[in-house]
Amino acid sequence: MHKLKLILLLSILFFWASFQFQALAADGHRVGFRTLGFWIPARGVRLDINIWYPGTRANRELNYPPWTIYAARDSKPLSGKFPLILISHPSPATRFSFHDTAYWLASQGFIVACPTHSHDCIDNMQDLFTWEQLTTRVLELRMTLDLVLGEKSLKDNIEDGSIGLVGFGAGATAAILMAGAKPNCISWTDYCAKAGKNDLYCNPWSREKINGICQNFPLKRSLTDSRIKAFVAVSPGSGMLFSSKSFENFNASLLLIAAENDQLYKRAFHIDTIASYLRGKSKLITIQDADMGALMAPCPASLEQELPDLCRSVNSKERDIIHKRLWDALIMFFSTELNVDDSNNINAQKQ
Repeated sequence: MHKLKLILLLSILFFWASFQFQALAADGHRVGFRTLGFWIPARGVRLDINIWYPGTRANRELNYPPWTIYAARDSKPLSGKFPLILISHPSPATRFSFHDTAYWLASQGFIVACPTHSHDCIDNMQDLFTWEQLTTRVLELRMTLDLVLGEKSLKDNIEDGSIGLVGFGAGATAAILMAGAKPNCISWTDYCAKAGKNDLYCNPWSREKINGICQNFPLKRSLTDSRIKAFVAVSPGSGMLFSSKSFENFNASLLLIAAENDQLYKRAFHIDTIASYLRGKSKLITIQDADMGALMAPCPASLEQELPDLCRSVNSKERDIIHKRLWDALIMFFSTELNVDDSNNINAQKQ
């Protein structure tokens, strides 16, 4: 009987997810979907990228176990030019973890590219708390941008000079580095004295890792990517890598988004500290009731069993409200900073 109830519950959740995606499709562009892959043997990097974009064919259910998404595989792109957004996931995630956010952005007139970070994802965290965690992310985001801009089927649909980046967790730190911040570890000296021994970064293993990161400064080359015009950093960690000097010559368009219930990265030592260093050069907003798990798409059943704390931090109704707040913030920021052409807005043309 218990098993039957579980199957019934999962069926209801599956139907509800399907209904939600179909409702999104009715309110916006149809959404095309395709994947790209790239392999660098010398670096041991395998780059897999999901791309969502305004399309011309009807959406349907697509299965990429354990994920189910809704889009039109390899659909012809909708005629017109659209801004390009990169999404960099946090460590316990993949290129599918924000598929509903990517879908929604595409339905609103954006092309969205999401890579899986090869050595900093749910299946492989070998770079966790190392300098390579961030530099490899930057490399992979640059590669993603190169590949998408060169993709024959889409390159003519990307608006010149209209490229944005959304990073979550470690992806948010990478976004801040690509926006032009220069890490220096000045704040690391007394970080644990302030944050306490139970802080994520203050156990002996983590402290040794962060000490290793701090040996890499000052940088010999900038991590800035001038092709990206607007950056969103959602719940970044690694606040101890920066100081006010990190942002002395910082002029990028940056939106900081705090997840109110994030227990992993204490906002007082990370996003709030980074915002104080920026001295008004960026805007900081807070998404109420959110943690990192709540910002992700609903977990597949198998992943929910494996990572209950991440997947069950909110119920489906709460997740919908949180996502609405996130999506409103993203569309407002990118529409302004990337000078979105109203002719490509969903209110101007529907298929």
